[in-house]
Amino acid sequence: MCWYTITHFPEGHQGGVEIIQHDNRVATNGELRLSPSPGQWQPIPKLGIGYEARGVSPQGVELTSRIVDKANNLISMPCSYPDSSRLEQGFNPIIYPDLNIKYNVKVKAEGSSFTITVDLEKPLPSNWVGRVGYNLELFPGDLYGKTYMIDGKAGIFQRQASGPTYLNEEKEVEAVPFAKGSKLVVAPESDLLRMVINSNTELLLLDGSLKHNNGWFTIRSLVPAGKTKDAIVWKISPNVIPNWKRNPIVHISQVGYHPNQPKTAFIELDKNDSDIMKAELLKLQEDGKYKFVKDELPQNWGRYLRYNYYLLNFDDVKEEGMYQIKYGDFLTNPFQISSSVYKNNVWQPTLEYFIPIQMCHMRINQKYRVWHGACHLDDALIAPLNIKHFDGYNNEAEKTTLTSFKPLEHVEGLNIGGWHDAGDYDLRVESQAETVIALAAAYEEFGIENDETLVDQKDRLVELFNPDGKPDILQQVEHGVLTIIAGYRNFGRLYRGIIAPSLRQYVHLGDAETHTDNKVFDNEEMRKKAAAIDGLWYKKVASRYSNIFDPELNHDKTELVVPDLDDRLVFNSSEPHFQLVGAAGLAAASRVLQDYKPDLAKECIDAAENIWRDNQYAQGRRVNTSKIDLLVELILTTNKEDYKNELCKLADEVAEGFEKIGWNVGRVIDKVNCQEFRETVTEAAKVNKIEFDKMMKKSPFNSPMEHTEFVAFAQYYLIKAWPEIFSTEYLYSIINYLLGCKPGNTTNSLVSGVGVNSPIVAYGTNRADWSYIPGGTFWNAVNLVNPDYAEDKVWPFLWQEREYIITAPAYYMFAVIAADRLLQGN
Repeated sequence: MCWYTITHFPEGHQGGVEIIQHDNRVATNGELRLSPSPGQWQPIPKLGIGYEARGVSPQGVELTSRIVDKANNLISMPCSYPDSSRLEQGFNPIIYPDLNIKYNVKVKAEGSSFTITVDLEKPLPSNWVGRVGYNLELFPGDLYGKTYMIDGKAGIFQRQASGPTYLNEEKEVEAVPFAKGSKLVVAPESDLLRMVINSNTELLLLDGSLKHNNGWFTIRSLVPAGKTKDAIVWKISPNVIPNWKRNPIVHISQVGYHPNQPKTAFIELDKNDSDIMKAELLKLQEDGKYKFVKDELPQNWGRYLRYNYYLLNFDDVKEEGMYQIKYGDFLTNPFQISSSVYKNNVWQPTLEYFIPIQMCHMRINQKYRVWHGACHLDDALIAPLNIKHFDGYNNEAEKTTLTSFKPLEHVEGLNIGGWHDAGDYDLRVESQAETVIALAAAYEEFGIENDETLVDQKDRLVELFNPDGKPDILQQVEHGVLTIIAGYRNFGRLYRGIIAPSLRQYVHLGDAETHTDNKVFDNEEMRKKAAAIDGLWYKKVASRYSNIFDPELNHDKTELVVPDLDDRLVFNSSEPHFQLVGAAGLAAASRVLQDYKPDLAKECIDAAENIWRDNQYAQGRRVNTSKIDLLVELILTTNKEDYKNELCKLADEVAEGFEKIGWNVGRVIDKVNCQEFRETVTEAAKVNKIEFDKMMKKSPFNSPMEHTEFVAFAQYYLIKAWPEIFSTEYLYSIINYLLGCKPGNTTNSLVSGVGVNSPIVAYGTNRADWSYIPGGTFWNAVNLVNPDYAEDKVWPFLWQEREYIITAPAYYMFAVIAADRLLQGN
C-alpha cells in the first residue's frame, strides 16, 4: 500500500509518500528535499496549495491540498518551497535559502506497482542544480543485515554508518552514497520486504545516520538541469505475496490481572481474515504442561482502525496462577492472575528507577553503574531578547527580561532540583509542576512510604537501592519544587524553562554531565557583544551547530561570537498560564512537605499565594483553567474561604472545561459551600460522562491513544467525587492498555521493564545505546499514522512513538496504585 500521508511530520520520519508493505511501514518522507540526508530543523516543502489559493479547477473539481482520482488510481499533490507558514505558525525557526519553486507530485497505481512523478513549474535555478533531489527513506530496523542490488551489483545494509564522506556547500559533512544506479532492489531475499525501484535518473543510496544518529537509509535522485515535466520518474514495485493476510495477534496485559478486575483478551485479525476459531485459556502447571480452563468463540467487536477485533472475556476466572491464551498458532506470553499482581515491579520501577534517573543537577549511581554525573552545574544564563528558540521557548513578545537581570547574565541558584523533561534535558516549569502534583497526590492519597533511594542534595548524590530512612516520594517532591522555587527566589516569578542555547548541544546523546562544561560563563566582553545581537542569531544565521554568531557575517559562516558559551538559557514569559501552573505545584508540595521540610513547605505556599494575587485577574480560556487548578490546590492547602469564593465564581468555566479540569474540582467539591456551584459542576459531570463514554467506546480497548496516563490518573478522582456517575471500568481498561492491550503489531507493554514483554528500546537520554530506563512511559501511547495504521516500531529514534516524558510515568504510577487500592477494597 502507498499513500501521500495526511500527517506532514518529516522531522519524525512520517510524511510525504509512505509505503506500508505487508502491514509494515517500510518507507516514508517521499519528498523533494534540499539535502541528501535532511534532519530536524531543516527546510521542508509545503504540501498542498494552501487554503488561501483553493478554488475550482477547469474540470470543476475543488482544489484541495491532496487530489485523489480514484477512477484513474491517481493521487497528486501540489507542493512548493519554502514553507514559510511554519514560521508564521510558531514552528521551529528554520532559515530557508533563497529558493522559490513550485512543483507537483503524482503517485499512480499500475497493477502491483506505482509510479512517482515530479513535475516542476520552472527549471531549477542554476545555483541549485545538483542540490535538490527527490528522497525516499527506508526504515533501517528491518534492513540491517539484509542485501540490496543496484544495477546487478550487490551489497549489505550495515548496522552502522561508515565513510567515505565529503563537505557540502554549507561545509557540512555528508555521506558519500554507498551505491548508485538506475535500478535498485531492496532486500531481494525477503518476500515481506522486497521492493524494486526503477528511475529515469540516477538513484543514490546512502546512510542518513552518518549525519544524524536518527537518520534512515535514503534513496535520492537529483533533479536534472533544465527539466520540468517528468523531472523525476520512479516506478516502485513492492513485492506483494498473493492472498497475504497478517497473522492473528492476541493482546493481553503483559503483567496480568487481579482476580476481581475485568479481564479481556483482544484478538486482532486482518480485515480479510474470516476464519474465526475458538480461543483457549490455559493454565501453566509446574511440570510445564497446561491445564485446560475454557475455550469459546470470541465475541465480534467489529472494525477498529485497519483490523477486526474479537474479544475473549474471562472475568469469571479468578483462580490464582499463571495463564496463557492460544488462538490458532498464536500463544500469548504467560500472565498471572493474582491478588498481588500490582504489588511488585509494576509501578515501583517508576519510583525506583525512572524518576531518580531523570533528576537534574545530581550524580545518579546504581552500584557499579553511573547513570549520569552531576550535570548542568553552570545553570543558567538569562536568555537574550527577541528569540524564537528552536524548541518553542519563544520570547519575541517580551520587551524586557521580566527580571532585574540583563541578557546572558548568570543567575545564581538555578543549578538545583528538577527532572530532565523527556528524551532531552530541558526543564519546563509546567512539566516540573505537574509531576510534583502527581507525586504529592500519590503520597496524600495512598501514603506511599517506600524507601529504596538515597538522595543527598548537599553533595548532589543519588544512590539507587540504598535506603536512607526517608520516603522516596517526598524526596522527589522536594527535588521538583527546588527548581520551581529557585526561579521565584531570583525573579519574584517563575521561570518558563531552562534549555540548551544551541542545536548542537540540544541533540546531545551521552552522559548529561557532558552536556555543558559545568563552568559558569564569565566573559563580560563576549556577553555584551552576544547580548547586543538581540535575537538575530536565530533569525539571520543558518547553522545546526551553534546559534550565537556575529550578525554581520554571511549566513554560511561558523565563526562564534561566544566560542566558550555552553551554559543553558533560562527563559521567562509574561503569560500568566505558566505562573499559575507552577504555583499549583508549589501549593501541592507545601502540604506533603509540612512535616518533612517545614521551611521549604512554607516558602512554597507563600510563593503560591503571591503568584495567585499577581495573576488572579488574568483572563483567557487556558488561563482560567490554570486559575482553577491553582485554586483547588490553595483550597486543599489553606482551606481559606477567599479561595473557595473565587472558585465559585468560575462555575461556568469549570463546566465548559470539565473534560480537563473536572477531576481536579472534584477534589474540593465538598469543601465549597455554594450549592449553585455544586449543581452546575455535577451536571457538567453527567454531560461529560455521556461524551466520554462515546469516545471510549470507539475503541475495543476502552482507552484513548493520547494523554493515556493522565486520563487514568483523572479517573480516580472522578470516581471518588462522583461514584454515582463514574465507575472503575475505564481506570482498569486504561491500565490494561498501558500494560499491553493496545492495537498494532507489537504485544509489549508501554512501560519499560514492566511485564513479560516491555519496550527495552526507547527514546530516552540513553537511546543512542539502544537501551531503556525502567519505569519510563511515553507521551504518546501509540502512534497513529493516518488514516488507520497504529505503529510502535522497535526503534529508539521516533519521538512520537517511544519518547519518555517526566509527567506520564508519575500519572501511570498513581493510576496503578489507585487501581490496586480499589481492588483491595481500600
